[in-house]
Amino acid sequence: MLQRFVLILFLSAFVHLNSFGQATIKNKSLSLAEHSLLDFIMADSVNDLSLDFFNENFRFGVPKQITNGISLLKKKHQVYLQPKGSGRLYQIQKQLKGGFTFIRLDSTFYVGSNFGCINLFYKDTLFQLGGTGFWNIKNHFTFFSTKTHEWEFFATKQALSVFQSPEKGIIYYTDQEKGKLYLSNSVNRQEFPASLNTSMSDTSRVFDFNKRSWESLGKINASLKEIAEKSLDLKTNFGPYIVFHADLELYWLNFSTNQFGVLTKDKQAEFKEKWLELYKVRPEYMYQFVLGNHFYLIRIESNGALSYESIELKMDNFVDPNAQPIYSNDFLIATLQKIGPGKPIFGNVFIVFVALMLYALYNKRIKKKKTPIEVQSILYKNFYSALTVIEKELIQSIYQLQINNEQISIKAINKIIGVQQKDTITQNKSRSDYFLRINQKFKLATRANEPLIVKQRETTDKRLYNYNINTSFIDAIKKLILNNQ
Repeated sequence: MLQRFVLILFLSAFVHLNSFGQATIKNKSLSLAEHSLLDFIMADSVNDLSLDFFNENFRFGVPKQITNGISLLKKKHQVYLQPKGSGRLYQIQKQLKGGFTFIRLDSTFYVGSNFGCINLFYKDTLFQLGGTGFWNIKNHFTFFSTKTHEWEFFATKQALSVFQSPEKGIIYYTDQEKGKLYLSNSVNRQEFPASLNTSMSDTSRVFDFNKRSWESLGKINASLKEIAEKSLDLKTNFGPYIVFHADLELYWLNFSTNQFGVLTKDKQAEFKEKWLELYKVRPEYMYQFVLGNHFYLIRIESNGALSYESIELKMDNFVDPNAQPIYSNDFLIATLQKIGPGKPIFGNVFIVFVALMLYALYNKRIKKKKTPIEVQSILYKNFYSALTVIEKELIQSIYQLQINNEQISIKAINKIIGVQQKDTITQNKSRSDYFLRINQKFKLATRANEPLIVKQRETTDKRLYNYNINTSFIDAIKKLILNNQ
């Protein structure tokens, strides 16, 4: 009898703990800043909006134990909230007195299987792709059924694993008219289950909702990948364009035309001016997104005070004569897509044949044309003489610390290049410009394929980078420094 009582008590507690989110979230659960943002977004009853929040301070009343981020989805006048990491789905309704009620729509109990998932509306159905849990990365679609109030499996011909996080730089876009979902790249487990490490696949893909199949588009542009990784979290839509910013530059991206670039000079200048004016003193919360035909820069204080600037967008603002391709789709890649591994045996034979031909070419021609040591020495001297005093000091400082197994600090770099008294945005851009010029001079002078200065994210703080000399060139740099002291 006692065992039954304990079992009933345990099950009751379990159900209570797993259903505490099923009750509606009252207005008192929201912070003042969250309240202000919802007020701003819901004042528009026409335009769609999709935002992914990974900020630990913005949870809209959802306990942090069950989610690593929030999807806020606006379908005209209806606003929904989906906590990543759970199957929960809420509809947000504004009360007459100005508060909000979050009505839970789902009847699920599971948590922990879809952290970092991609939520998107296709037509009037909410779909979910990927996400990660403790064991593996999800590689399939689900959709929310208004009949069962559950997330149902959406069968596809191929599977693709992916999840979002602030440092992954994943970009996606849903073309409602053509029924296609574009994805910049995917994320894979390495040697699972022996390891939980992940690797990025640089292949851009498109999913056809009608055919329920994925198609490879080509290798993503390395320049775009770097920009996406250092962009801020929110990426937003304006017509066929995705709009986002990095290093105080406004970028646009159009998957259907395979192009990305920067907005026109007048809009860039307007964006920088309004950014620096609105955020000259960093606020508690700052977000930027497109709503309708305006790009909004939002500032919210901890007391809920909201202020903003806006930039009107027009189609002719998305013209860049120097636009680059999002992905490469040359003849060879297009051919490999059709005869790829696992398809008819001809595809596998063709790939082996190409690999053998490339190896033979390397042995006969490329390998024999290595630059002589004497010539290499001259090229390196030419490179070093082309550097400015500041650039030389940067390289010497990084080298001295690196051979002692130490990292140069951002503060030290800022002092060397003379921007220690400038604002953070100017410091970031100046550092990036200096290292870019050094690597460009190195490549032009030495004909090297790899950069001289490489950067990696700091393991303890993903917002920061460590700068080091490429280990392939450390001996050559040592000789240059010793011979020029």
